[in-house]
Amino acid sequence: MKRAIFFLSFVFFCASSAFAFNLGPATPSADHGEVNLGIGYFYKQAEWDGNIDIEQNRVYLHIGYGMGIEDEPRWEAYLRLGAADFEANGFDSGLKPAFAAGVKGAFYEGRCFGWGMVAQGAYFSKWRDRGVGVEDAWEIELGFPFQAQLNPAIFYAGPVVYHTQAKASSGLGETSLNEKNNVGVFGGVRLDLGPIGLEVEAQYKSDVSAGALLSFQF
Repeated sequence: MKRAIFFLSFVFFCASSAFAFNLGPATPSADHGEVNLGIGYFYKQAEWDGNIDIEQNRVYLHIGYGMGIEDEPRWEAYLRLGAADFEANGFDSGLKPAFAAGVKGAFYEGRCFGWGMVAQGAYFSKWRDRGVGVEDAWEIELGFPFQAQLNPAIFYAGPVVYHTQAKASSGLGETSLNEKNNVGVFGGVRLDLGPIGLEVEAQYKSDVSAGALLSFQF
């Protein structure tokens, strides 16, 4: 009974967090042996179990490194360090640390068309407000972007498989929450302007979200 009462109060006072970053096209911005530094912003909307609707703002620093063999499709390993807030129905924890790590690359990269994979995971610090805490929040994502290149732009879209969960606790107990659905879609465009790259992306999972990433390669 306490668990049920706690869950209802949590739904009433706030919503659980939703976690996402840009996935991007399969072809990385960083060339073989290059470093890719950038700054990103993502606005997230999602629906969690219990009809919990949330909104979240996220800012982060992107640090990537281009891997692979010359004359072969590029791959990139990256870290993302930043902060995310937590707002819904009067609940507001403010910005808290967040980080993510991932890898992306092309299985096939022709003159105009290609496709590949993006895999990333994220973890978030604890939010707390009104005596309710949200902790052990994490997400994993596996996307398969298909892309078309029309210099200087790369247009991409594809399916994404994901799982997101967190633990909410208060004096009444604790419960686990999950984002609805496990399959979504994403798409966007990246402009490669010399060493500068600008990426804009939209996602649809349990709701619509969007973000942008500005990066510099050297």
